[in-house]
Amino acid sequence: MNKLNYCLECRRVFDGEGSCPYCKSEFIKELSKNSPVNVLGSKVKGRILKIENGKARLLIVDESRQKYIKEYEANKLRKIL
Repeated sequence: MNKLNYCLECRRVFDGEGSCPYCKSEFIKELSKNSPVNVLGSKVKGRILKIENGKARLLIVDESRQKYIKEYEANKLRKIL
């Protein structure tokens, strides 16, 4: 499945349809490419490059302007509004 959704209330990213598995909200939206996200438990922020099999590849730019591509599970991400 090449689609991730995020909750409009708690902003957590998850793989699947229906309601949010974290806060049970019905207000969800599809996460698109180039969306800004935050990695939970860290200060790492990045943009979505590719979504496949419940994972997302992020383009991360650090303080020294170096670019990295890293892959994260959907449950480790939070949408930045």
